[in-house]
Formats: sequence, structure tokens, C-alpha cells
Amino acid sequence: MRCPALPIVLRPLPGIRGLALGLALLGSLLNGQRLMAAEVLSAEERLAAVRQSLLQAALEAPTKVVATSWIDEQGALREMNSFRNGMQVRGVRIVSYERDAKGQASADVQWDKVSDASDKSPAVCAPATERFKHLVTLQWDLPGNLDADQRWMLESLRKLLAERLRASASTAGQWTLRDKLPEPQGTYARALLGEANPAVTWGATIRMIQVPPVVAQAPSQPAADPNAVAVRVPGWFSGSGSPQLYWDNAPRLSVRLELSLFERDAVRPAFQRTLHMDLLSEQTGFGPVQLSEATRTALAPQIAHLADSVGAVLACRAFNPQVIFADGGQFQIDAGSASGVQVGDEWVLVNGQQIPQRSLDAGVIAQTVLARVSSVSEGSARLQWLAGPQKAVQTQWRAWPARSLP
Repeated sequence: MRCPALPIVLRPLPGIRGLALGLALLGSLLNGQRLMAAEVLSAEERLAAVRQSLLQAALEAPTKVVATSWIDEQGALREMNSFRNGMQVRGVRIVSYERDAKGQASADVQWDKVSDASDKSPAVCAPATERFKHLVTLQWDLPGNLDADQRWMLESLRKLLAERLRASASTAGQWTLRDKLPEPQGTYARALLGEANPAVTWGATIRMIQVPPVVAQAPSQPAADPNAVAVRVPGWFSGSGSPQLYWDNAPRLSVRLELSLFERDAVRPAFQRTLHMDLLSEQTGFGPVQLSEATRTALAPQIAHLADSVGAVLACRAFNPQVIFADGGQFQIDAGSASGVQVGDEWVLVNGQQIPQRSLDAGVIAQTVLARVSSVSEGSARLQWLAGPQKAVQTQWRAWPARSLP
């Protein structure tokens, strides 16, 4: 006896709200299927999917073929082909893993390519990820031959700069800042306390030098440094020979501020800017002197532009940490908790000098390795091998995030 089939009635949801709810449910189902696919795939399958995506991206990019032929000592003709594509990559990450209709593993790879701008205007780059950040260590170089009032003025300027740099980093989201700490002195202290500063990729130096007042310089005199900017503060006298009135005893200080941003192992700084500033102070009660309101008002736009320029440079640089230790199945990269790295993250380790430009050369893609973060510190992370040739990884290789980011 056959049971009668019960009709299934789907009631349409009213209006736009129902349509939005339906799309949300469909998106949740798709995301759930992708997460299940990523969990079902083994480490070898995930790495194979990434390799296939790298190969596909290299085939789609314009490629230059260099063929070399020669005759060896035995008279035999030898040939060697080299493939180089012009793809310039700023960042890369694996968005998700899936299985196709044939059951083969595939990876959705997101490439953040460098655009070829014909004009000379500064590039404006959006962050490639909302999670990982460049860690920059900041070192201060301040003059020591100043009196007490001038030292307080310089300290006020230092706090103003540090606050604006940190605010810019927090707003931009692509980088974070920490002051460089003094290293422990002596072998025993270093063994007991360890390293005070992580070996980061980016470092910045702010140097302040006492100089003659900017207002004493002729307006028509050209600047020796094209990156130098003079900041004039109201309250200074217009001429170098103008005497300071005896009742106006507010301390004054003129400094040249030099900011340099540099990448490790780079010959030239990635960013460099100079500011010539006249500082005027004010004192309330018996406390230390502070920068006057006129000085803060004059410095604010220049300091803001300085901090935003540093962020613009870092935004256009890929977050691809460097391998600083490789020993069999144990690896270490120069990015840690301060940059957003977490235990359990998976990374693809690649030879940055060959991938992606020489991905089509024989054996290049086959050398990639998949590893997982086992522990993190502030500026570094240790990784455990998952798939790929363990002994292929060398120091100075690059690490690419290999899991969908939250």
C-alpha cells in the first residue's frame, strides 16, 4: 500500500525583507559548504589546489620565453627554456577551498596585483587584508646638549609626533607602531631577559637636530633637500637681527626633524622626509614649559601629512613575512601576534625570487610547502610542516596566508 505524498507548500516571504533573508540563507549555505570542503581536504590536497591556482595565474599572465641552445663538450646539442611573466604581486591569499564536479580540489586565490600607473602621482592602495598589519619599530635620536626648558619642549614635540603616528596607524589599519627598546647589556642579561626587540621587516628613525631659526633664512633661498619643509610659527621675529624684547623671555628652539622609513636589507629608505620647525613655548604656573598653541596649530597639518605618508607607503607593500629559520619540518617567520598572526593559521612557503615571475619554470611550483602556526610571539611565529618537500624551504623565502581570513 502506497502512502499518499504530502504536498510541500512554500509560503513566499513578504517583500524585500523576505528576499534579503533568502539571499542571506543562501550565502550561509555556500559558506558552510566551503568550510566543510576545507575541512574534508587533506593538507596534500590543499597544497595541490594552491599549486594549481598558481600555475593557472602564471599561464594567464603575459609570459616571456627565453630559449638558450649550446653544444656541450661531447658535441651534443643542449637546450634550456626559461619562462618569465610580468605579473607584479603586492599580496596574495587563499579565500576558500572547494571540490569541483569531478571531485578535484581547487582553491580560490585572490591576487592583489600592482597596477601600472602612467602618471607620477603617488599610488593609493587599499589594504589587502583587514587582519594582518606591518609592525614598525620606531627609534628616536634626540640631541643631548640642551637646557632643561629646551628638553621639555623637545619632549612635548616627541609626544605630539608619537600620538599622531599611532593615530594614523590605527585609522589606516595597515600597520602598527612600537618604540624600539634598549637591548640588555652584557651576556648574562641577554641570556636572562632575551631580545628586547623583535627582528621586524620595517623600522623607522626620527632624528632631531638643533639648527638656526627658520625665520632667519631668506624666503628666496631654495631648499637644499627637495623633501624638506619649513614650518614657520607666528611669534618669531622676521629678521635675524631683530632683538628679543626683554619682557618676552619664552624659550625658543629650532630643530630639523628627519624621518626615515626603511625595509630590512634594503639599500635606500622606502620613505624619507625632513621638517624644519621653529618651536615657541609657553609656561603656566610653576610646571614645565610646553609648546605654545600657535606652535601646535602650525605643526598639526605637517605632522598629520607626515604620518599619513608613512601609512600610504606601507599600504602599497605586501604583507608576506620572511622565513628567518628553516630546519626540516620546523620554520619561523618574522611576523607574530603584533601583526595579527594566530596559532592555527596556515601559510604557503614559497621562493619569493621565483614565484610568481618564474612559476612556469620546471620544478618551481613543486617546491612550495604548506605549514601551520604552532606558537607565536610578538614579532615572530613558529610553523609546523604539513605538506610539500620539507628540506626545500630556505631562509629569506616568503610566506603567503593560506586560509580564509575572518
